[in-house]
Amino acid sequence: MSNRTLRILGLLDKHELCAGNTEGAMASAAGIPIESIAEIHFRHAASIQRLQLLAEVARLGLGYAQVVRDIAGLQGLANDKPLFDQLETYAKQQSPDFFDLHALVAVRLWSILETFVHDICCFLLEKVPSVRQLPNVSKLKAPIIEFLDSDSQEQADYLYELLDSSCSAALKPGAGRFEAVLSLLGYGGPVNKQVRDALFHCSKLRNCIAHNDGIVDRQLVKACPWWKGTEGTRVGITAAMSHKHLYAACWYMMEVQRRILPPDFDRMDKLVEEQEAYIDSIEKGGTAGQFPFA
Repeated sequence: MSNRTLRILGLLDKHELCAGNTEGAMASAAGIPIESIAEIHFRHAASIQRLQLLAEVARLGLGYAQVVRDIAGLQGLANDKPLFDQLETYAKQQSPDFFDLHALVAVRLWSILETFVHDICCFLLEKVPSVRQLPNVSKLKAPIIEFLDSDSQEQADYLYELLDSSCSAALKPGAGRFEAVLSLLGYGGPVNKQVRDALFHCSKLRNCIAHNDGIVDRQLVKACPWWKGTEGTRVGITAAMSHKHLYAACWYMMEVQRRILPPDFDRMDKLVEEQEAYIDSIEKGGTAGQFPFA
């Protein structure tokens, strides 16, 4: 997530966010505080940035064992040969793509997306009366006493869980998992094909890693025929694949925010331009040696 992206959304300087909007922080016709939506986006964009940094630190650490062995030798210190041998063997097995690292990145990235959509939906349910009045929301049933005894944030979270369950969102792959609930709240919409494919792939890989210890099964091979995975082997997520997943996640987070922002938002054209740049990055598949996941 580039500083340029954050600047476009007004996230590095929140006082700039509503510049040019006559109604300030409540610029949306639906009465949605733009700054609050931006803060949610910023929080999860920061999580993606930290994930990028973690991946880069881990990648650079592939040569750690040899460097420490060399330093120990220069200083006349005793080497822990069995440990160094294990570390060096593992590093060689993982080079150059560091499959295990990108497996962890896929799981964490999907978790960030899930939490982002959850937080956006809960915010809308809690703060926007028109959303709570939608038929899909007003018809939900819950224990009335328990519900009334909860604070507004807890109520929104409970309503989200009911909506999620009502449309079986958890069973839908890729972006469909998020679009199911967003559509019930009136904020669903089309998803770019490259983004949809990348998020579908990421979700399938994430499920394989989380629920099958990263061992490729028939279901994964069948769901992703374009991916050269072999049943019974360990999932191999390359740096190029991680690039696509990352850019797709960034595009999608911006897309959800774009749908919520008022049409006359003065930076809408720049936001769309940044989304197009992410699509271009997905198509290029990343550049060798490029941060993150070089």
